[in-house]
Amino acid sequence: MTWLPFELHPEAPLEGINRDVYFGRGRFEQAIKHLETVAAEVGLPMVQRDVIINSRRALGAAEFAREHGKYDDMHRALFKAHWEGSGRLEDVDDLVRVGTGVGLDPTELRQAIEEDRYAAVIDDNRSQAEAVGINAIPAHIFGRRYLVMGAQPEAAFRQVIDRLRQDSAAD
Repeated sequence: MTWLPFELHPEAPLEGINRDVYFGRGRFEQAIKHLETVAAEVGLPMVQRDVIINSRRALGAAEFAREHGKYDDMHRALFKAHWEGSGRLEDVDDLVRVGTGVGLDPTELRQAIEEDRYAAVIDDNRSQAEAVGINAIPAHIFGRRYLVMGAQPEAAFRQVIDRLRQDSAAD
């Protein structure tokens, strides 16, 4: 599996956008209910913040980690910090704290984030994703044929895997 960066809300300012303002109250409550249901099914803790964050800095920090052989550790640590509420991923200091925790050099990481070193990678991946219809996260492409977008229950992934097996048997 290869994780690629996707900036979900490039329009969000660094301080974020209030979720009620962005989605509208009813849609926001519906989305939260769905996410909480899926998270509960798989035992994931999930603390909701009241803002949609600008994730560009976090994506850049993850790309820095990829270059230094620490992507998987950083990816997990960023998700944990965001979803368990222990970090503000739009904040450089928090990103450096998370990165230092997985063994990255804090000075080099801070510099990479502040200079937006991975802007081209992030922008190129967003363009490629949008070209194949991806406009939500998470998005998973299976066998270069099937796209599953958004937080989905385990059964949805099992259906796709079963379909891949059927396709493989038919070939």
